[in-house]
Amino acid sequence: MANNFDEPRPYEQYLLTIALILISGFLVYTQAAKRLDLLAYDLAINFNKAPVEENTVIIAIDEKSLNSIGQWPWRRALHAQLIDKLSVQNTALIALDILFSERSRTHPDDDEMLAKAIKNNGNVLLPLHLQPLTQDGTLVEILPIPSLVDAARALGHVHVDLDQDGLARGLYLNTGVGNAYWPSLSMAMASEINPMIQYLRKLESQNSAPYMSVNTQYRLIPFTGPSGTFPTYSYVDVMLDQVPEDAFRDKIVLIGATAPGLGDIIPTPVSQVTNPMSGVELHANAFSALITKTAVRPVDTVWAYLLTFAFILIPILVFPRLKPTYVMPFSVLLVTVVVFFSYALLALDETWFPPINSVIGILLAYPLWSWQRMRHLNGFLNNELEKLQNEPAISFRDTSQHNAEILFYSMKALLKPKEYILIKNKTDIIDHSKQQGHEFEVIETNQTWLHKGGLSLLNIRKQLDKNTYEEFFIGFRWNEQGKLHEIHNYLNKLQLENNTITNKKHYYEKIANRISQVRDAISSMQDMRTFISKGFEEIPNAVIVTDPLGVIVFSNSHAESWFKKNQSLEGYSIHNLFEAKVFNHLSDKITAVLVEGIKSNIEIQLNHRDILVHCSPFLVDDTSDSGLMLTFSDITEIREQQREKNQLIDFLSHDVRSPLVSQLAMLDSIAQGNEPLSKELITKLASHATRSLNLSDQFLQITRAEQTTEQNFYEFDIVNAVENSIDSLSAQANSKQINIHFDDFEPVWIKGNAELMERAIINLLSNAIKYSPEDTQITIKVSSESNTLHLNIIDQGYGIKPN
Repeated sequence: MANNFDEPRPYEQYLLTIALILISGFLVYTQAAKRLDLLAYDLAINFNKAPVEENTVIIAIDEKSLNSIGQWPWRRALHAQLIDKLSVQNTALIALDILFSERSRTHPDDDEMLAKAIKNNGNVLLPLHLQPLTQDGTLVEILPIPSLVDAARALGHVHVDLDQDGLARGLYLNTGVGNAYWPSLSMAMASEINPMIQYLRKLESQNSAPYMSVNTQYRLIPFTGPSGTFPTYSYVDVMLDQVPEDAFRDKIVLIGATAPGLGDIIPTPVSQVTNPMSGVELHANAFSALITKTAVRPVDTVWAYLLTFAFILIPILVFPRLKPTYVMPFSVLLVTVVVFFSYALLALDETWFPPINSVIGILLAYPLWSWQRMRHLNGFLNNELEKLQNEPAISFRDTSQHNAEILFYSMKALLKPKEYILIKNKTDIIDHSKQQGHEFEVIETNQTWLHKGGLSLLNIRKQLDKNTYEEFFIGFRWNEQGKLHEIHNYLNKLQLENNTITNKKHYYEKIANRISQVRDAISSMQDMRTFISKGFEEIPNAVIVTDPLGVIVFSNSHAESWFKKNQSLEGYSIHNLFEAKVFNHLSDKITAVLVEGIKSNIEIQLNHRDILVHCSPFLVDDTSDSGLMLTFSDITEIREQQREKNQLIDFLSHDVRSPLVSQLAMLDSIAQGNEPLSKELITKLASHATRSLNLSDQFLQITRAEQTTEQNFYEFDIVNAVENSIDSLSAQANSKQINIHFDDFEPVWIKGNAELMERAIINLLSNAIKYSPEDTQITIKVSSESNTLHLNIIDQGYGIKPN
């Protein structure tokens, strides 16, 4: 059947996918969520501290040095003296983070002294600066004076870009104008220490147009810690030789200003605005990251798009396959996975993937998908509501659906009144009271039962159409005065008017209102759906359910098969289903269930089989009338087993009686003096008594075994049971000189019945002794494996003949 509501269509999922991809692509392109990504990066690097390059030290132009030496700028001859001191200690590399872009006007000779000191050292790097000539103007390069450029080993830029929030998190490893392509100071230092870095930088060089600003290889700095992490010595202490003798031997030395207001003071994620980091410390962190290969590379733009789109596609593919209650937890889990993936990529591969764009896309996917599902759910509920309202109502709770004649005949058959009358439209249909010489007084009862002593009277008015009615009068006179109360209660509970609910609850929220309407529509079919859900068709018994009047409202296929009906049993009256002889047995039980609510069982013969009928009330809820459930169980095999058991008892009693009769005959012969009491006669009497005892004992053991269940089991030692059995048969074994060999074992505890187990062992042992020649051996072995116990009795006999 075609669905009338708006079903989910594949293209809707495609549209949702495209919408989310466009949104996430827009976020990546515009970097609208960059501030949140920066916060995420700050948290990540604080959890993933970079290692410190051990050979890096800083000589700081600090407040102490300014107070001791004097106002800045200092003479360049002083810097030359510092470089000469460091040359004596054989430093590995010196990075002088001081810009000398103009010649000294007061002491021209100092420039030559500084150039000479730099050249003599041979491992000094100098900075250059990049800045626009005007605001938003062309970028120009500001280099040291030519003599210092010639003397220096290499140059490196010290330009640092700030992010949107004013913090410095990284720098470009190469920048410049046109073909002047300068490495950062930290990159130049790393290139001198590690030639492979220099080789890779040359491979990545490129030609650019003149006057064009070039920035490549942006790297995020995984700071080793806040300001002061690297070993730092004051400039004046170094000049006064107040530092350890080998403080700078084979070290990488950075010289720069740390005093506030003198040099670059830069806020970073690990220092923030309140405790900014000096420029020389930032370059020390950048050099440490490059030389330890922990500098963080932002993920390529293409991969940023692809990974973001991939994470967006996951909820689109998974949401339709999840239960609605799992969608939100899955969204939270997926957000956690994205954040963890970003952190893992940073920690394991030194690559930073901004996760916030993917997180926003996932968080948007949930409400958009939920809105789409809710729209289809509303359409589905509307469609189902319309279909349910058009389906017929099937319910045994409403007895008013029967006409007055069915009510009368059903109650007459069930309750067996002494006298009864049915009048339709003031015309007698049936009047049993006149046959007894009594008449009923027709009284208006307003469609409710009127009880007067042993009388029960009722008026019923049924509307056929707008202007046509049928009027009925029902009267009963009862025999049994003792059950009048139960009969009256039963009659009063019967629903005779078809009451409809007009005041239905309405909800302001549309979905809740739709659900309420569907629930109301389903309630009219609840009984039949309940039957089906109970799985009446799966149980092996025949089941019949009737309404309070005994009219069948449900039967499973087993019932239809047993009663050999070619059509459904629904609508049959229960008393018409059986033969008169069978129904006479059931009638009182059915009446007791419907009227008094008393459960009962009865056995009947149906189709030449023994059937156990269980009669019980069937109550769906507390407000409904009690119906009747009949469960038919085939107990033919059980009865057959009982008959076989009775035959067995007869045989055993006969076998027990035979030796007893013989004993009585012998005793009688002795009493009359016909036969003297001899040893041979005593032996015969003992033999007959022993036989009777054995037979009675066997019968007792059989009965015990049949009545024993697992609930009566207990733990006992099987080894002890074996030893008791051996003791019981030791005399029989000794008479044939048979040795019973049983090794001593540790106790083995099992759950069962010790007496029955000993009896079984004695049976096996007695057979082994009986069918073994003299002077042989019987071996008993007990072994256990996992939860299984093995008991072996091995003899050397010829065994029992097959016949």
